[in-house]
Amino acid sequence: MREIDEIAIAGLLHDVGKFGQRADIYKLKDLYKPYDYKYTHAAYSAQILNETVFNLDTTLSDDAAMHHNPQNDNQWIIASADRMASGFEREKFETYNAAYDKEDFKKQRLWHLFNESKKFKIDTLNPDNLFPQNDNAITNEYNELWIKFLSDMENIKKQGNSATDFFTIDYLLKKYTTFIPSSTSFKAGGYDAVKANIPLYEHSKATSIFTAVISKLYKENNLNIINYYKGEKSDIEQQDLLMICGDFFGIQKFIFDSVEAKYASKILRAKSAYIQLLTKAIAFFIVEELGLSYQSIISTSAGKFEILGVNSDEAKENLKQIQQKLNSFFIENYFGETGIGICSVPCALADFIIENRYKNSLRKRIDIEAEKVKFKKFDLVHVEPILNSDTSITNATLCPLCHKRKKEGEECSICHELVKIGEMLAKSGYLVFSKDKGKIRLFENIWISFIEEPKIYEEHDIAIFDIKNDDEFRGYAKWELASYVATKENKEIKTFEELAQGSCKNYEAGVSALMALKGDVDSMGKYIKDSKVTNSFARFNFFSRMVDYFFSVKASQMMKGKDLYTVFAGGDDIFVLGAWDEVIDFAKELRQEFKAFSDGSPLSLSVGMIMIKPNKPINFVAYIAEEALEKAKEIDNKKDAITLFRETVKWDDYLDDLGLGAELEKLKDPNTAFLYRLLELIEMSKKVKYENDIASTMWKSKLNYTFVRNNETSHKKLLNTLNEMIENYPKEAKMVLSEYTYKRRES
Repeated sequence: MREIDEIAIAGLLHDVGKFGQRADIYKLKDLYKPYDYKYTHAAYSAQILNETVFNLDTTLSDDAAMHHNPQNDNQWIIASADRMASGFEREKFETYNAAYDKEDFKKQRLWHLFNESKKFKIDTLNPDNLFPQNDNAITNEYNELWIKFLSDMENIKKQGNSATDFFTIDYLLKKYTTFIPSSTSFKAGGYDAVKANIPLYEHSKATSIFTAVISKLYKENNLNIINYYKGEKSDIEQQDLLMICGDFFGIQKFIFDSVEAKYASKILRAKSAYIQLLTKAIAFFIVEELGLSYQSIISTSAGKFEILGVNSDEAKENLKQIQQKLNSFFIENYFGETGIGICSVPCALADFIIENRYKNSLRKRIDIEAEKVKFKKFDLVHVEPILNSDTSITNATLCPLCHKRKKEGEECSICHELVKIGEMLAKSGYLVFSKDKGKIRLFENIWISFIEEPKIYEEHDIAIFDIKNDDEFRGYAKWELASYVATKENKEIKTFEELAQGSCKNYEAGVSALMALKGDVDSMGKYIKDSKVTNSFARFNFFSRMVDYFFSVKASQMMKGKDLYTVFAGGDDIFVLGAWDEVIDFAKELRQEFKAFSDGSPLSLSVGMIMIKPNKPINFVAYIAEEALEKAKEIDNKKDAITLFRETVKWDDYLDDLGLGAELEKLKDPNTAFLYRLLELIEMSKKVKYENDIASTMWKSKLNYTFVRNNETSHKKLLNTLNEMIENYPKEAKMVLSEYTYKRRES
């Protein structure tokens, strides 16, 4: 393991003592004196790191635990990173720690991300624990959690001492300390309360990120940040740091373009996974090239990554060269239709420790630079603009998957690898990233291999991820890469035709069709700009991570057992295909769960849904689904809308159907003509409501006549409900009636 990774792990684990201290069943031994470490939780960290946690030697264990009483250079590096991660200036930081040991913290839960009057349950990170609780714990919830944590840590020990364990330790900290407060609410010594709104994991992760970069600065004889926390001469405005951001552009074109419907289920999922794989691989490559730690990677999700590095001419020049390599890679392999743009933003200690500077200054500068990169995607002055072309291409030799390259066998070499990724995602248990060797080369010297069981550690390996879609921990970091797709008994992915045939399972008749759902969070940019949730580095990362987790993990959990296919899900958006009626049910549940998750915030979820035949070209499906979503987002400033059956309404209006759906279910074998006549009357009402068409007011009398003619006069409540819905909510009535009709129409 590289030296910079070792000290980054020490930074990651520096506050693990807060976890152990809060478990009544874990006692501090006499060997570890709180006054040696200045605070009790730091003494606990020393005990845990020396006796429990795998992969730290005695020296690093002491360096991590001494972060409140630093005596040597490594201890000062971690101590400075800890203070920086807290987001406090020096005096405020000392004030905070002076009162820490005086409070009753064992039943204090982490304040919920969006509603500080509610709490997260003290438990593991899993989809069921995303939702707010009303009160603090009644009993100590740490004891059971601590036992599980120690058990999982023992599983790491069984794997051997390797660099790949770095990612597993990070994963376990994320699993067990995401819903633990780093600091708990209290008032003591006349000082203001510290809010319990930062997870212990997020503080630990930030400390690790800062430890890595301060360590590299130290190796380059730059002591500016350390000197600030030592109280020596320093300049907090000095731009020692470099925020490095990457953004995959042209994602939708890459995923959907030129994919025929009959091959779509075979390759769409693979393309979506490839974007995640390639994004992580490029982040790995950058930290290797810049001499940073893997812990320097702040995030990789939804085709974006952020890395914190050192601001130097050498780093900037290396980034230019990496960008040129990326440009060449995407032009050579993908004809420049997609790519990754890198931007870098110099920043200072002040951007992280002065109140509101991170959100109001640094994030704005990052957004501006990222936007600039989008408008200069390829530097054709430095990249050969003439593309290589295959010769002797005919309809017979053209790759059937991309329609762009000459096939070699059944498809071209690039599409062949994508197909292989899709197949291995469904069959393999583990994914290995390695340098210079592997099964599939992603970028430069970064390779991946899908394997059924992990191999013994090799020096080439960077990381091993458990990608099985379950909750069991098997000694390796889990990565929810394999988003849910419906499979057959032989584990083969269902074709879109088979998904469509899964429609209306609970009905004797019903249309067989696909529904495409495209959804994302409304006004995300405005919320990030205006909300206190994003005030600090740690809180911003927590917010981003939880939103991504909702769509990438929680949404997948909700799909299990259904005839659905995830095209992509992550960041703040989602694209799903599947049996049309199951997609509608999923959309309702997704909106309900997102509303509960984001309780207390103005965030909402809009979706566009389009009903289609399974043989429609997938790029056309993506286009009209995006159009449907845009209509939902344009409904008014509040958004929170749904487009379905070519109508766009507010979610609440759609769900509150005045009981129309329930009344329709009471009809006994209504004929299709009767149902279509009701739909015609709805169209007449829309003309009255939106076009002031006087002639169409006859719909009311025709509604009564329709009931008489079809011998449905006994359903007076249905008639009255229809009358009110058609008059006041014709769009919503159409959506409810269309769903009912399609479930009963012959296919």
